[in-house]
Amino acid sequence: MGMKNSQQDAVAHLEARLGKDQASAATAVRLLKLITRVVEHWHSDEGLNDVSTLSDTELLQRFLISDAVTECLPSREQRKRNRRTASRLDFLIKLKDFGGLMKAEAVAELLGVSRQTVNNQIRAGKLIALKEGNDHLIPGFQFDDHGKLKCLEEVLRLIHDASPEAKCSFFLNPVQLGDRGWELPIVILKQGASDQDLGVITREAHHFLSLSAG
Repeated sequence: MGMKNSQQDAVAHLEARLGKDQASAATAVRLLKLITRVVEHWHSDEGLNDVSTLSDTELLQRFLISDAVTECLPSREQRKRNRRTASRLDFLIKLKDFGGLMKAEAVAELLGVSRQTVNNQIRAGKLIALKEGNDHLIPGFQFDDHGKLKCLEEVLRLIHDASPEAKCSFFLNPVQLGDRGWELPIVILKQGASDQDLGVITREAHHFLSLSAG
């Protein structure tokens, strides 16, 4: 019943637009046709089951790299957009495996502070945050049950000049801990990093920044 009402609301909104703003309505109709093509394509390869569990952001990314969309673009532009969007989708899926993305309100509640404090920490580089429209989406791997990870800010200071995406990449790619093998920096912090561990992370952070600069 909820889905039916949602569909009816969407149609009613479009019909209202047709009478008020023909340009917007024409664009909406084109998008609806394109969406229909994409859904038909997904249905033909049984892809609808996969998308049902995606968030809105992930669904939009999947939509953008659909063959039904990219076949309408010039081949060179198509390949560039396909690679860029596929990379973004892989990035978001990886983040989902490590706590997903949180809005500022949720982080404020977790830390027991105001949303303004969270925004201040983002601006100061004390939290990683990805910009999505007017919102900040904050990777959840930066927290545990007790709040912000110990030593997180110390490590973030080392890679302050990197982009938010690059910072996430640093934390989610393994570093070598001598004879103990390889481990993700974020896992090291969650397990309680020793001074030796922090030394390894510091060395890798400097190496990471030199590669990024090059």
